[in-house]
Amino acid sequence: MPEVNAPATPAPPPPERRFHYRIAVERLAIAHFLGYPIAFVWACASMPLAIHLFIADIEILGGDMPAIGKLVVRIVAWPAGAAFALTHLAVLAWAFGRDAARGRRLFLFGLGAIAGAALLLGGASWLWLLLR
Repeated sequence: MPEVNAPATPAPPPPERRFHYRIAVERLAIAHFLGYPIAFVWACASMPLAIHLFIADIEILGGDMPAIGKLVVRIVAWPAGAAFALTHLAVLAWAFGRDAARGRRLFLFGLGAIAGAALLLGGASWLWLLLR
């Protein structure tokens, strides 16, 4: 009588290679929400340099504090907006790349570089302004 072999367990299915929109949207949302505090830090970091570079325009406005505030906000919006956009660019490899672990490492490295640069440059510029 021939031996009856037990049925072999089926091999696990191969990993899916298709794109998951939900995961990409979640990762983009993470970058979007983390972009706000980083942009705020960049805005605060760029204030001393903005005041130094545009002091003539500030003096023209005299003591009109709302106008001076609007001018400074208009000036520091550029670095803050650039940092906000860079956080969105940093997540692209994680959201749309094939290797999620490598994309996450690139995203975290990019986020750390953007935030670290703001902290270092901002700290140095505020220290420079206070010690003048």
